[in-house]
Amino acid sequence: MRFKTMIAALVPAAMILTAGSRTSVSMAKDACSLLTQQQVSAALGITVEKGVDSPRLCTWHGTGKDDGKQVALSILTANGFAMGKTAVPGVDKPAESGVGDEAYYKYFTGPEYEKIKMVDLDVKKGSAMFGVQVQGFPVGDAKGRAKALALEVLKSL
Repeated sequence: MRFKTMIAALVPAAMILTAGSRTSVSMAKDACSLLTQQQVSAALGITVEKGVDSPRLCTWHGTGKDDGKQVALSILTANGFAMGKTAVPGVDKPAESGVGDEAYYKYFTGPEYEKIKMVDLDVKKGSAMFGVQVQGFPVGDAKGRAKALALEVLKSL
C-alpha cells in the first residue's frame, strides 16, 4: 500500500518537473529545418549565409560585412515561452494577432533599441513554441520581418 501511495505522489511531481524541459517542437526537427536559407533571404531582403545550427537554435547572417542583419530561430520550452512574457523595465512585449494561437514581441524601447536593433517574436501553436529574432532593422520593419518568418515556420510544423 505504501508503494502505491509513493508512486501516486511521485508521478505527478515528475510530470511537473519535466514538462518545461522538453522541447515543444518535434525532436525530429532541428531549428534549421524549420526555415530555408531562401526564406530568410527573402524576408530580410538580403543574401544570408547557410544557417548555423545548434541543438535548439539556428542563426542566419547577412553576407555583407557591415550590415549586422541576422535572424535567429529558437525552439522554446513551455517555461521559456511563459517566462518571456514577464514584464521587464524598458522592454515592450506587445501581443501579436494572426500568428499561431498566441504570440508576443519583445524589444527594447527608446534609445536602447537603436543600440541593439533586435526584435523577438515568440509564438505558440498547439504544443509547439518557437522564437524568431530579427536584428539590424528599425523596430517596425523588424517586427514585420519576424512575423513573416514566423508564418513560414508555422507552415512547416
